Amino acid sequence: MSFMLVSVGCTSSDPTQNGIIYGGNLIGNGEQTFEIRDHQYIRRGTYVMRGWCYITNGSTLTIEAGTVIKGDKATRAALIVEPGGKLIARGTVDAPIVFTSAMPDGAQRPGDWGGIIVCGNARNNQGIMQIEGGPRTLHGGSNDADNSGVLSYLRIEYAGHPFKKDQEINGLTFGSVGSGTQVDHIQVSYSNDDAFEWFGGTVNCTHLVAYRAWDDDFDADNGYRGTCTNLLGIRHPRLADITQSHAFECSNNGQDSPATPITAPRFEQVTIFGPADVDPNFVNTPAYINGGNLRPDNESLLGLFGAALKFDVHTQVSIVGATISGYPSQVEGTPGGMEDVRFEERRQVVYPEWTQGWCKF
Repeated sequence: MSFMLVSVGCTSSDPTQNGIIYGGNLIGNGEQTFEIRDHQYIRRGTYVMRGWCYITNGSTLTIEAGTVIKGDKATRAALIVEPGGKLIARGTVDAPIVFTSAMPDGAQRPGDWGGIIVCGNARNNQGIMQIEGGPRTLHGGSNDADNSGVLSYLRIEYAGHPFKKDQEINGLTFGSVGSGTQVDHIQVSYSNDDAFEWFGGTVNCTHLVAYRAWDDDFDADNGYRGTCTNLLGIRHPRLADITQSHAFECSNNGQDSPATPITAPRFEQVTIFGPADVDPNFVNTPAYINGGNLRPDNESLLGLFGAALKFDVHTQVSIVGATISGYPSQVEGTPGGMEDVRFEERRQVVYPEWTQGWCKF
């Protein structure tokens, strides 16, 4: 059989039934309104994703373990789960699901394609919101136990293409995603914006790696209240954003307002290696932070590193069991609580045991 992308129970020969392209190895048609409907299944293989692909309300996209999906640069490919839709991407330790750039090896850069956005019906502190990085999808509601699917053993590489100037998509974005969603063992590498960002919601996450992000490793906003455990952040010393880059950046709603629910995530068992850990000659100056050989050909602007932890007013962030080093300064703002948090000057990068076997650096 020559096709790889099939609809469960589908017997029609229409090559674009339900908006899915079955022929060859393509996902999407290059447009920014491409819709994945009903229940679709991607069998293990290598595919090119073109344009913005929306998993619509009531629809499910299942991706088999070991699948590689390459985002097309020309069409700013992105996969967007809308509220009521589900992504079932269940990789394994030996067969992770990989989302990466379609550019040739050696030519891959941060922002080559869009990224993955998951939206749900949990609460945030602005009601119904428009997701950052996409002009169509709204998120938010009243169901904190909402289920947007399964994301397990994924690698997401070279994402973050700006859809407008200074408005990049993150490597992995959560918008009002509920606690019924499973998120574990995910590595985001070379994102052109944040590696992970949560806008509201209650989804719990475990075993997350932020590797050489352009902006922040972990960013929580708009009333996010989940618990994230076993987090690893590793910086590239010559990549930092114009807005300053941090290991953690948390705000309530961007307007210094005490809107509820308050942004109050809990981060447990955290290891952070800042830029000075990676390069002992690091200096926090524009001359040094020049992008190295990873400067993308888009409108992203380089900047400087800020504090390792940045907390805006009206947040109640808890960090428990953390070792943080290699940043120009430690904390900006006031966290809700810090227990067993150790700041070190510089140390050798040693990867935690739980990264072995599935993280590829």
